[in-house]
Amino acid sequence: MESKEIEGGKISEKEIQEIERLTGGKIGTHTFGPNNEHSLENSFLSLDGQYIGNFEHAQWYVKQNLMIDENHPHGVAAVIKEETYGTDSPVIDGMYGYTHRGGNMFRIGDRLFDAEYTPVKEDYPEEQWNEYEKKFQESYDDGDDLDKKWMKESGISYVIPFKLRGSKVIETMEEAFEAAKNMSNYLS
Repeated sequence: MESKEIEGGKISEKEIQEIERLTGGKIGTHTFGPNNEHSLENSFLSLDGQYIGNFEHAQWYVKQNLMIDENHPHGVAAVIKEETYGTDSPVIDGMYGYTHRGGNMFRIGDRLFDAEYTPVKEDYPEEQWNEYEKKFQESYDDGDDLDKKWMKESGISYVIPFKLRGSKVIETMEEAFEAAKNMSNYLS
């Protein structure tokens, strides 16, 4: 089997085929620029050619049991249950929204992420809300001036995980996808 050069070594055609089989993407050349004058070899692409990342990004997808989401290939991926990853019947565990700044998985039972949402006590169980208030105060007390500035701007959202920031509870995988996409767009 033929090998291709990448930074740090060679990749085999077998490894490329396995990445493509598991992720639903492809390894190819990404061209860009006003006249497609630039190119990146061994890029991780959606089947329709949208750039997702470099070869290492494709390897990360495999390690995390991720598959490309065709509706939003850059920034959202389906997280597949490990025991079904690579089978003919993959079972989606959740939807992962990400950027270079971070990521979060959303499942049924989490909240549909809404960047405009201002958390209110009534939307959370009392014990959970009390924990957020305690964590916020501790973080504020321990923070430097810049931390405190951000905390004042964000309010209690500063300590609430992305997967719990929204008024609506996720009931379907479509809503999990929407939450992942919203968070990816927010972090972009």
